[in-house]
This record gives sequence, structure tokens and C-alpha cells, in this order.
Amino acid sequence: MPRLTVLVPVHSAERTLPAALSSTLRHLPRDAGIAVLDDGSLDRSAEVARAFDDPRLTVRTRENGGVASALNELLETTDSEFVARMDADDVVLPGRFRRQLRALTGRDRGPGGPPRPDAVFTTVVQFGDGARPVPRPSRIAPEDFGLHLLLTNPVAHPTLMARRSALERVGGYREVPTEDYDLWLRLAAGGARLERQALPGLAYRMHPGQITASATWRRASWTDPTISAAFAELSELLLGRSARRITTLCVNDSLGPTEKRAEFARFVALVTTAIDRRPAASRRALRRKLDERSRWFEGRLQEEPSRAVS
Repeated sequence: MPRLTVLVPVHSAERTLPAALSSTLRHLPRDAGIAVLDDGSLDRSAEVARAFDDPRLTVRTRENGGVASALNELLETTDSEFVARMDADDVVLPGRFRRQLRALTGRDRGPGGPPRPDAVFTTVVQFGDGARPVPRPSRIAPEDFGLHLLLTNPVAHPTLMARRSALERVGGYREVPTEDYDLWLRLAAGGARLERQALPGLAYRMHPGQITASATWRRASWTDPTISAAFAELSELLLGRSARRITTLCVNDSLGPTEKRAEFARFVALVTTAIDRRPAASRRALRRKLDERSRWFEGRLQEEPSRAVS
């Protein structure tokens, strides 16, 4: 088996799959391969993938079972030291895999440098409907990653490259609405070192039909008890006290606005104390994100009465 395997679950993506696979193959390092699992597509996705006829690419099919199940099957049927993610509607940018592998293997750290990360992500550029301007490239160090996770999910799933052993230690993916964020929370709570590189490694396609655009899906994620438990475990580790996710607190129907604001203020105080222990550059980035999330929280609370009326 290759040293690196790029895992690509596919469901009815025949239109975008050629660009995704072409860009992945174009930038694939030596001693690497691509494992495609067609997850019960209703179109010609499997045929499109097989048409590449490239020895580095394998294609399997099955009945539809969902992305978490598909990724676990891909993990179980491959055995490379490192695994990376790619979605069927995105495009790999030059240098992505090379930079991530270099970080994971420690080739750019030198003697006496910091420990190697267990998982490396990149930033993204967006294209398509609703794409936002390219953000300022910014790295997230492993020492800061957990605090960022307590504020929001700071990375896109298809930018992941990780040690297989790290994913296996926490049991892989779980069947929850945000299987990626749930995995990051468990990795961080288990002591894994997660890092985001500043340079974009992926062109991320935006379109109205993607599941993350669904309000129903977002609420399911915000109220999922399994993800809430993972969040509580990480907050206990980093803040010294179990906390509720900001989004979960917002949609908690058992609390009124005053109670929500009071609980959020306690959370902000705990996070601020943790942020103040970080170096200056880290503090600035985390405070900006905390301020952004605070504005989002207050805006959401002010919208709640109109939501209830409508």
C-alpha cells in the first residue's frame, strides 16, 4: 500500500468529480494513492471515476450509508501511514500535499523543534455561489487549536491530512451531523496535535445544495447530544469547567435570553482567561474570533423573538 492515501467518498457527483480527481492526481506525491468509495450514487459517478484508468486510483461501490460510514469503510480498507481527505466537488491547489506531508514528517522543523503534529489542515479559497473573498492567510498552532474549536470549527474537512494511528486511537468517525467537528473535538481532547497551515490548499466549491447550507442540518448539529458531550470534555480539559457550545446554548429552548446571556458571559470569562495565557499573536487571533462569536450570539438572541412569531 502507498504511504499516503487520499480518501474520497462520493455520492451523485458526476458533474464535479472529474475536476476533483484530476486535481488530486495532478498534485499527488510519489508513494501515494486515491481510494474512491461510491456511496450509492444515483448517477454515473462510479463510471466517471473508473474512466481515469490510473493505477494510483481505486474505485469501490456500495449501497448508500452516509459519509461517516463511508469514511470508516475507507479507513478499514486501506493501510497507509497517512490519510488525507478530498471531497468530490472541490479542487486541490498546488503544493497542498507536499506541505502537509513535510509538516507531519517533521522535515521542516529541525533538531529540537516542536513535536510533529498528528493532523494538518490548510486554509481554503472559495468559488461558486456565495463564495467569500480570500481571507488573510493565518496559521493555527497546535497549542491554540483546541481553543479555536471551542469557538467554532476553524477548518474545512477536505483539507485534512493525518496520521492514521491518530484517527484510529479515537475510533474514527461517528454517525453525527458534523462528523468532522466531532472528530476534531475528540482528537484534541485525546491529546492529538492539530495544526492549520496558512497557505490555501483547496479550492472549496460553494453551492446552494450542499448540506451545510441547510438550516435543518445546522440545528441538528447544534443540538446533537453526542457532539455536546465531546465539546464538554474538551472544555473541561482546556477551561477547567464543562461548557456548552455557543450554538447549542443559542437554541436551547429551556433557557430564556437572560439565562443564556449569563451562561455565555461565564463562558467568555473562562475562555478569556485561557486566551490570556497564550503568546501575543495567538491572543490577537483568538480575541478576534471570540469577539466575532459574541456578536453572532447576541444577534441570534435578538432574532429569536421574530423566529418564534414566524
